[in-house]
Amino acid sequence: MRPPFRHISGSAAHKTWEGSGVPAPLTPLLGFALGVACAWAAVGDLGRSTSGLGGRALLVTMAYALLVFAPVAGYFVAFEPDWSFAYFVDSERLPAAVPIAVVLLAAASVPAGFLAAVADARAHRLGRVLRKAAVPALFATIFLLATFSRLSVHANYAQFHGDFGTRGVAGGPLGYALIWMLGVLAAATAWTLRALQRMSRKS
Repeated sequence: MRPPFRHISGSAAHKTWEGSGVPAPLTPLLGFALGVACAWAAVGDLGRSTSGLGGRALLVTMAYALLVFAPVAGYFVAFEPDWSFAYFVDSERLPAAVPIAVVLLAAASVPAGFLAAVADARAHRLGRVLRKAAVPALFATIFLLATFSRLSVHANYAQFHGDFGTRGVAGGPLGYALIWMLGVLAAATAWTLRALQRMSRKS
């Protein structure tokens, strides 16, 4: 595995294969929708909380964002940057602050979605909560469908645009990393939503 964002110059760039998820543009959309889901899962606790921001439920949501969602997003931005940007951007030319900003945005998107849905969840306005989750989910789906052919390829920026040295994601290191990371994300999401529901049922 190559070091994150190692600079490669000259002809070496055409000989380097990026070894071993979530594409970077999807992370804030997915994170926002997950935050909305967390707010609805905590609907009972929100109704009892005296905090307008969500109290304990917000703390649980922030812990999930910082300990699970942001690291999963950050892994692919760090070790598969060209793939993470769907080969629209050459990661070798990105300022160092961009990957950091992407991870911070991913971390912030989950509590942002939670806070956006708190008032509606507390008032049991399910329709409005669903709409707030559906809009980013729809945009994420559109992006995935539009870039599926790109995201199914494992390469670096030069290889993808030069049409050489590419391979399919399935069965390769990136494919296995995706299965593992998405499995961790799914399990952690299910556990977090379950924990928020248990909090809601407690008197």
